[in-house]
Amino acid sequence: MTYQYKRILVGIDGSPQAEIALKKGIQIAINDNAELILAHVIDTRATQSVATLDGFVFEQLENEASRTLEKYKDMAKKRGLQKIKTLIEFGNPKTLLATDIPEKENIDLIMLGATGLSTFERLLIGSSSEYIMRHAAVDILIVRK
Repeated sequence: MTYQYKRILVGIDGSPQAEIALKKGIQIAINDNAELILAHVIDTRATQSVATLDGFVFEQLENEASRTLEKYKDMAKKRGLQKIKTLIEFGNPKTLLATDIPEKENIDLIMLGATGLSTFERLLIGSSSEYIMRHAAVDILIVRK
């Protein structure tokens, strides 16, 4: 007997890698009759100094995230998937995607696009996907192609 996923989280950041993860996530959700949860995390650590000057920045980031999630939700619906939820969160993407969202949403599979960082950048700041692989308590699929 093969395991069937019930709730699949796809981390959406607008990158081509995230779109590839989304397409594979849609297929798994269709095959398993699972719910697809599309989550975009607005990294408040990177925008904190700008946002203190202008609260408008967060509103713009949230609007852009909303448009991206709706586009991807429509993509999933066109493929025949009906159980789709979108989330926009503010905070640290690493911890939100690794533990907070999966616990809150009862996720059993996390799908992420492979990092777009160079080897040097990963050494300096680390990638979210590497952090999530080490800290998540559910299955993880890092999609490269």
